[in-house]
Amino acid sequence: MTSQDLRQQRYTELLQRYNRVVVKVCYIYASENAPFDDLYQEVCINLWQGLDSFRGEASLSTWIYRTAINTCITWLRRNRRHNMSVSLDTAADMPYTGDGEFDAERYRQFQQMLAKLEPLEKAIITLWLDEHSYDEISKITGLSKSNVAVRLHRIKDKLMKSGREFSGE
Repeated sequence: MTSQDLRQQRYTELLQRYNRVVVKVCYIYASENAPFDDLYQEVCINLWQGLDSFRGEASLSTWIYRTAINTCITWLRRNRRHNMSVSLDTAADMPYTGDGEFDAERYRQFQQMLAKLEPLEKAIITLWLDEHSYDEISKITGLSKSNVAVRLHRIKDKLMKSGREFSGE
């Protein structure tokens, strides 16, 4: 087996193992003008290109999250004319992985609230919802642990206010 074959095998295994992470990040940043497929493709390309440079200083999942988030943010900045809201059309395509029934209306409301957040805020809240520790979020985003805590508190406040506005309170 050649080194190129080994690299391809490593990449395929990585993408199979962490595809859920890549899909989740791309869905959070996707919109009508920033298609999921474009973001997903960009992330996959960057993972392929960066595969050999992964030094193992952070966990592989941290590197994947960081690459996916940075790729999406960079794509959005490069294509600034695009609306940064989350597409409601993607809600219907989003697979449900939990127990019980999928509540599409509640998911749409949540996506509308997320759409009001800045790209880094989306990254922080997504990681927190995925039950990452402040330390892990710090490593992925490059922010200090205390900065993560402060920003997360502000993001939660912003979402609470947005939720009250949405519900008409």
